[in-house]
Amino acid sequence: MFKNLTIKARLIYLIAFLSVALAIVGFVGLRGMGQSNDGLRSVYQDRTIPLDQIAEISDLMAENIRQLHLAGMHDPRMEESKLHDHPIAMHTDKIEQNIAEITKVWGNYMETYLTPEEKRIAEEYLAARKDFVQNGLLVAMDLYKQGRYPEANAQMVKSVGPKGAKAMELADDLKTLQIDVAKEEYEKAEAAYLSARIISFTSIALGISLASLIGFMLIRNISRSMEAAQKVAGAIANGDLSSNIDTSQQDEVGVLLQSLKAMQDSLRAIVAEIKNIVEAAAVRGDFSVKMDLTGKAGYTKELSDLLNSLSNVSETGLNDVTRVATALANGDLSQKITGDYAGVFDRTKNGVNGTVDALTKIVDEIKAIVEDAAVRGSFATKMDLTGKAGYTKELSDLLNQLSNVTDGALADVLRVANALAKGDLTQSITKDYAGVFGETKDALNGTVSNLKELVGQIKDSTDTINTASKEIASGNADLSQRTEEQASSLEETASSMEELTSTVKQNAENAKQANQLAIGASDVAGKGGAVVGEVVTTMSSINESSRKIVDIISVIDGIAFQTNILALNAAVEAARAGEQGRGFAVVAGEVRNLAQRSAAAAKEIKTLIGDSVEKVEGGSKLVAQAGQTMEEIVTSIKRVTDIMSEITAASTEQSAGIEQVNLAITQMDEVTQQNAALVEEAAAAAESLEEQAQNLSVAVATFKVDESGGMAVAVRRAPAPVAHAGPARKAASKVSAKAAAKPKAKAADDEEWEEF
Repeated sequence: MFKNLTIKARLIYLIAFLSVALAIVGFVGLRGMGQSNDGLRSVYQDRTIPLDQIAEISDLMAENIRQLHLAGMHDPRMEESKLHDHPIAMHTDKIEQNIAEITKVWGNYMETYLTPEEKRIAEEYLAARKDFVQNGLLVAMDLYKQGRYPEANAQMVKSVGPKGAKAMELADDLKTLQIDVAKEEYEKAEAAYLSARIISFTSIALGISLASLIGFMLIRNISRSMEAAQKVAGAIANGDLSSNIDTSQQDEVGVLLQSLKAMQDSLRAIVAEIKNIVEAAAVRGDFSVKMDLTGKAGYTKELSDLLNSLSNVSETGLNDVTRVATALANGDLSQKITGDYAGVFDRTKNGVNGTVDALTKIVDEIKAIVEDAAVRGSFATKMDLTGKAGYTKELSDLLNQLSNVTDGALADVLRVANALAKGDLTQSITKDYAGVFGETKDALNGTVSNLKELVGQIKDSTDTINTASKEIASGNADLSQRTEEQASSLEETASSMEELTSTVKQNAENAKQANQLAIGASDVAGKGGAVVGEVVTTMSSINESSRKIVDIISVIDGIAFQTNILALNAAVEAARAGEQGRGFAVVAGEVRNLAQRSAAAAKEIKTLIGDSVEKVEGGSKLVAQAGQTMEEIVTSIKRVTDIMSEITAASTEQSAGIEQVNLAITQMDEVTQQNAALVEEAAAAAESLEEQAQNLSVAVATFKVDESGGMAVAVRRAPAPVAHAGPARKAASKVSAKAAAKPKAKAADDEEWEEF
């Protein structure tokens, strides 16, 4: 979340969050203070002031009663009346003033906020006070003014006292109400204070917690980023320019890391260029390699210019020295160094030119020596000091010394050069030389040292490459063997999957046929169930008809019985009639015989029908059981049909899945065989790399870098044979054939192996 925010934005968000939290706490505090202030104002204005007003009214009422009592003490009948030195009007006037003051205070009290209960009591008090003043206090006061003391005293007892007590009691109720309402206001204010305190503490705790969490996350994120920048800067300061700098952040630290990355990349490029220049100058003596000024600015351009200037000055100075030295070696004293130099180059220039000037002066004297040295390269000829003195002797001595030094220096250079030609890097110039000979010594020794270091590095790299190539060749051989084994296993797996696919397809076809047979059996069972249902219905109808026939036979039996009774009665009546009823008796006898035969036949039919009904009922039960059984058979066949459908669908899906698996295994087989071919190629490349490394080791071994006798030549071993190379090539040809048949798959595989 904070990764792409600037530190400024993060601090703004943190300050904004703290401001919001502070505003919430302040709002809650101000709201609580406002509620407390409203409660205090309400208690003071609506309760304290009215309570004081009611107390003042009560005091004034009590004062009126007291003044009325004092007025009553002016009764001449009382001995105490003589003690008063003032008229009764003083008391009555005070009462009138108090009544006016009570009216004023009461008006102020009624202007305050009154609760409904307070309004009710105030109205009752107002009525009681009015009754007290109108019907009690003023009446008694008028009676005292008139000197009617007994009547006034009676009014005091009967009216002023009770009415005043009632008004005072209502005033006390108002006082109690004020205290109760003030207590309620206090409780509300205290509850509001507690609520505000809880909200404030909660808001403060939540704000502090969230602010601490956000601040901790912000500080940790900034600290980690700064630590990363510090590590990168420290690594750069220590000369390590290989640090991996993450520049994905978008804040100020991310910009700093981007700048550090740019600086590291710039320094890395500068160091690489400087290394190239130094190696060219130190190893090859080539000062033509210069810093590329393209795209450079600031210190990189300035440093590049200085290095180029140093390279130019060194190249020019050495060329001038070489030119003059060559001229001197050739006996040409006309060559001088004319360029402008500073420091050691200027001193070299002056020394060389001074030498040329001095030699020019005595060229005639040393012509023979110079010609001898220049023509034959021999410094054995020396200046003859015989007869020479002063400048010529000194110069001759110097020439002899020069001859000796030159001879020794060239001998050292020749010795080191011959050693370099033989690959011996242990030789160096150990004598001390001055001037150009010292510079030549330093340059030649530096060359030998750089060559020794370079050859040592090449040797180490060659050994490393040789070892790595052997390990790669061995690993490729092992990988080739495993790849071929995997290819063989995949081929066997593909064959087994093809057989399994064929079997699953056959199972799917059999399941389809079984499903069709199950569907047919379900239809036949359904039809059988319908027929059995119709049979059950028919048997039920037959059973019902048989029961009706039994009922009809019962009726016929009853009719035959009644007919028999009637025929018997007719025979009895015919017997009573005598001869007249004989014919009727014969008829009645026949009718009776027929009735008896009908009854017997009805009983037999009833018996047969009853047996038939019982059998029909048994058959109906059996048919019903058969129908139920057929329904169960139909249900079972339907379940079998459903299961066979599911088996068919599952077999079809399984067949499709196995075909996909078979296709995937075939593709894996192709890829594995391609792997085998590529591993074989990698093994051949590793073998070639090993051979080149050994050749390089042999070439480097020609150099001698220590006093013990030279570099150890790496023992050359025969390249490790690649296991099963024949099958790998065969697999490769097989892959090529398959790739020709499937160009799309081949293209995809090529892309994958190119990534590999």
